[in-house]
Amino acid sequence: MFIAKNIRRLRLDMGFTQEELAAHVGVTGQAVSKWERDECYPDITLLPGLANCFGVTVDELLGMKEIKGKMWGVYARANTLQAEGKYHDAAAVYDEALKTFPADLGLSAARAEALAMAGEGIENAIETCERFLAGDMSEKRRASVAAVLCFFYRSAGMTEKAELLARSRPHARESRELLLPNFLKQPEREAYLREHLPGILTDICKLVDGRTDTGEEELRQISLGMYQKLIDPTEAISKIAGFLNESA
Repeated sequence: MFIAKNIRRLRLDMGFTQEELAAHVGVTGQAVSKWERDECYPDITLLPGLANCFGVTVDELLGMKEIKGKMWGVYARANTLQAEGKYHDAAAVYDEALKTFPADLGLSAARAEALAMAGEGIENAIETCERFLAGDMSEKRRASVAAVLCFFYRSAGMTEKAELLARSRPHARESRELLLPNFLKQPEREAYLREHLPGILTDICKLVDGRTDTGEEELRQISLGMYQKLIDPTEAISKIAGFLNESA
């Protein structure tokens, strides 16, 4: 936790002794000393008073910025490992983080995804992702988990659930890849399109080909938003046009 070093830093910035801070919040100097040595934490009822004393928010006092930065570091390390196919190592990174944040459903869901991509515990991954979606989280993370869960359902033979969840998702025009270029200026707009259009075309071609397999590699690409085998754009456009002409 970051609250111990924050209390000490903020107290020194204010020019308070431990006894003076203790008098402000109604505790003993010994209690403040223990807080700063990280031997115990202030009672939750004292946090607003402490924050007001230092002129900061409770989030700043608790070090939420540092905590969020640490969490992003966890996801970054695990994603790098998953990109290399080291799923168990990625799960171990999440295991370590869960020791500090045991109630974090996002970490639990990410751990379950990593193991499922290794071909283990897909039922547990489904259950964890379902609990995660029932909670409160960022829309970006919700969209990512929902997409992966669709494919977990299919891998487990739960096609009706996969279909229902897929139908609940926004349409293509609400995707980042199609929205963002509308608001970028050249040359960033052109660079962004060149980066993302091949992946979009590749996914459409998979649908045209009727591919429904979801192996470990497919799950990895879906989870990380990666495309290992991009189809040639000219071939992709020809295939899509041919499919549409046949349908007509």
